Amino acid sequence: MKTFETHDDVVFFQRFCASCGLYGGAIDGVVHEDMRSASRKLKEQYEYIRDNEGKFDERSERNIESLLPVAQIIARRMLATSRDLYPLVVKIISGTRTYAEQNALYAIGRTIDPQKKKVTNARGGESNHNFGIAWDVGIFEENGRYMDGSKPNDSKAYQALATAAKAAIPELEWGGDWTSFVDPPHYQLKTGKNAKEIRASFEKGLPFLS
Repeated sequence: MKTFETHDDVVFFQRFCASCGLYGGAIDGVVHEDMRSASRKLKEQYEYIRDNEGKFDERSERNIESLLPVAQIIARRMLATSRDLYPLVVKIISGTRTYAEQNALYAIGRTIDPQKKKVTNARGGESNHNFGIAWDVGIFEENGRYMDGSKPNDSKAYQALATAAKAAIPELEWGGDWTSFVDPPHYQLKTGKNAKEIRASFEKGLPFLS
């Protein structure tokens, strides 16, 4: 079972497991046997999906495992479409974040390292990364260089990946299509709901995916 550093970490994991139907106990920040059982079931589902949908690099696997099971399937299928970009390599470099982790990212460029570029406009509970249905990709050249948007071909690579992925997987929403905060590395499940609506269900431990 995964380890937790704070009471809020436990609450977050209880909500996460409850929202995908694996935990029916109290959302109280206390580690119960039901929670241990949910953690084991979540691991079993991850392994089953990995074995049936295909295994990827270690970094991607670590982040895929952090997603809700249904999102794990879609994330793997998205990565499978990236093979057409060879010799470029696509990895999932970020998955689910707790509210605390999201707030830490929000602080960058504001209260932390104000000289840096802002990473996100979403505080904890305002991003779909906080609900297990969103992930970020990184595209790497054959020499290992991370394509961070600083060169002209970088944006073309992210666009090519999105074109292939969206054509193959209708359940995907791409951050590069957004207008208020364009985010080409970002993918998430289409839900038909905004983050506020999802958060209301998530914090009650209720399912929010149709």
